[in-house]
Parts: sequence; structure tokens; C-alpha cells
Amino acid sequence: MSRILRWGLGLLLAAGLVLGAFLLLPFQSWLPGGTVGGISTGKVVNGTAFNRLFPSPQPGETLVFTQEKRGFSEARLKRASSTKALLAISDTITAPEARSKFSASQEQVKGWPLVEQGPQASALLVEDRFQVKVIAQGVGLDAEQRHELLGDFDLQGLAALNPEHRAGRRAAKALPASRSQPVSLAPQPAPERADDAVSPVMEPAA
Repeated sequence: MSRILRWGLGLLLAAGLVLGAFLLLPFQSWLPGGTVGGISTGKVVNGTAFNRLFPSPQPGETLVFTQEKRGFSEARLKRASSTKALLAISDTITAPEARSKFSASQEQVKGWPLVEQGPQASALLVEDRFQVKVIAQGVGLDAEQRHELLGDFDLQGLAALNPEHRAGRRAAKALPASRSQPVSLAPQPAPERADDAVSPVMEPAA
């Protein structure tokens, strides 16, 4: 290939990349690693931090992680060769609209709002930020079983991943401990009565 042809192909490729970036700029919030509402993905919790918070499988079951990226982690709960459910944790800072469905929640699991998403899926919102979801597969799980699985996640550990939660705990620890004043139990002397006072001696006038 001649040098001129290589240079021409190189310039054409560069022009294509610039044009592609320009066309995709309005959709950067939809792309992996982009920003949402001006929030840098550096503030998004990495999916690796979620993995240790998934439920421990019961005897005869296995938990197989199938997807992990910034702000999301997913695993399959399997019994033998069949998948019972998909389990997932996501950081809704990348998708704020995901929180809106919890505003009308009438149920809770361990204090966090619960919603049903069709006949096969249940979800919690932890710390108004992290969505925990169980999606039944195949014959599936009923609602009660899905709720039990949601409760088996380490929800307190998940809540602690919220930077605002950690900042609140640090502020609480920084407050000085109140010191209670010791209460004296020793008997107090009775007040002196007026008739017990010593009257001054009056000398007769000269």
C-alpha cells in the first residue's frame, strides 16, 4: 500500500471518529461511562462493591455472576442446571428515573420501599439510591419467595455504600459525647429556722 493511500485512509478514519463523536454527543448520557445529569461516573459505585452483598446460596444452589460494570452487578441463582432467578443491584445515580416508581410504594422489606414489576419481579430501593431486584425465571418464585430473597441481601452493607450515609455517620461520631453531671446523694443540712438564730445582746443605755 502506498504512503499516500495510507495517509488518506488514516485521515478518513480520523474524520469518521470526529463525526461519530459529534453525532453521539447528545446521547452521551445513554452510553457506558458517560454522565447523567452532570454526575461523573467517578461518583458511581463500582459493581465489584455489590458482589459481596448478594445472598448466600442455599444447599443445592449456586450463585453465578453474569454481569458486572460500574453501577451494576447481576447474578443468576441456579439449582442444578436451571436458573431460579436473576438477582441484581444497581446504582440509580446513573438512572434517576428508576427511583420514581417507589414513590407510591405501600410495602416494605426491612424498612425499605418495595414494588412489584409485573408477575415475576420485585424490587427494593435502599437509601433512596440503590435498587435491588429479584426476577423469577421459568416456573419462578412467588411474591413471598422473592421478598425473602430481597431480605437476604446485605441491605445494611448496601446502605453504607451511599456516600451521604457515610458522611452522616462520620458527623455523628464527631459530636462530643454528653457528660452527665454526678448527682450528690449526701443528705443536705436542714435550713436554719428563724427562731434558732442568736439574738444580739442589747446593753442598757448609759
